[in-house]
Amino acid sequence: MGQIELNPYKLKNGQEVQVRTARIEDALKILEFNKEIISNSPYLLTTEEEFQLTVEQQKDFIKKIVNDEGKLAIVAEYRGDIIGFLDFHNGNKKRIKHQGNFGMSVSSSFRGKGIGKALLIELLNWAKMHPFIEKVSLEVFASNTNAIFLYEKVGFIVEGQKQEAIKDDLGRYFDLILMAYFTR
Repeated sequence: MGQIELNPYKLKNGQEVQVRTARIEDALKILEFNKEIISNSPYLLTTEEEFQLTVEQQKDFIKKIVNDEGKLAIVAEYRGDIIGFLDFHNGNKKRIKHQGNFGMSVSSSFRGKGIGKALLIELLNWAKMHPFIEKVSLEVFASNTNAIFLYEKVGFIVEGQKQEAIKDDLGRYFDLILMAYFTR
């Protein structure tokens, strides 16, 4: 099952947040969080126009993840608000089931305070407890140096780079860095 125990984390500024498994009843809050993130983050693939998820679709998404042993969705919560979200999906075919990718977002007002690290630690601890998950992968904008620093700090290594993988509305290209963490 894609679940973790509820864990409190003390941030760099002394505030305490809870990191826990996303629940179906979080669907509306997760949607609102994602809309806020998409509207102010230059490092996401999804644009505001493309984000058309409904509450029912979000509920189905969470339900599928919670009921699949190779998937995980977790939130960071502060005073009842979702301030961080991470979802991991392993491969659906036998030959790639041992590895998967994740995406992570942190509310702009909480960036740089330890939320991303807390979410990553929970993901990696969960992955290590599932012996069939041997590799956790991600793609990150090459210009997102803060995220790359964090990933390296918790043990991810650079595997490669995709040249001009992203093209924005102004016609500018961005490279993606491929990173991985091996659990065995």
